[in-house]
Amino acid sequence: GFWPRLERGMMTLAILVKSTPLVAIAPLLTIWLGFGVLPKIIITALLTFFPVLVNVLSGLGAVDPALLDTFRSWNASKQEIYRHLRVPTALPYLFAALKISAPLALIGAVIAEWTGASGGLGRTMWLAYTNLNLPYLFAAVFILAAAGMALYALVNYAERRVIFWAG
Repeated sequence: GFWPRLERGMMTLAILVKSTPLVAIAPLLTIWLGFGVLPKIIITALLTFFPVLVNVLSGLGAVDPALLDTFRSWNASKQEIYRHLRVPTALPYLFAALKISAPLALIGAVIAEWTGASGGLGRTMWLAYTNLNLPYLFAAVFILAAAGMALYALVNYAERRVIFWAG
């Protein structure tokens, strides 16, 4: 990898976080941090961080060795190699992760709202479920699915704009 010690440490922490059931720790975070937006942000970040970390680390390490040798033969600094070779190589990996994480962010927000929100689509779903209100529940699921597809499309659009050389 690019930074072996950093990668090992980050991956160990990421696997620990990812292995812990988010539904189990969401109520704890809500109790500790209150019913505001902060627990929602943290729960969503915990859910979306792992795919981004894994893909970006893979992308930073996926540099073509021949290109790396070429940069080194031109006496490129570590910063130049990072900026002009490693980051462009990692961008497709980053966008692949964002395509996974953007819809997951909605799931994180819904989980956070189940554990202690006074409003929001997750809270609406929870109330519809507990009251066996199937029309509201289906409507909320449909809205979440449409929002997830819209987020995916937005990331896809951004990818085409940022990585214009990829075709």
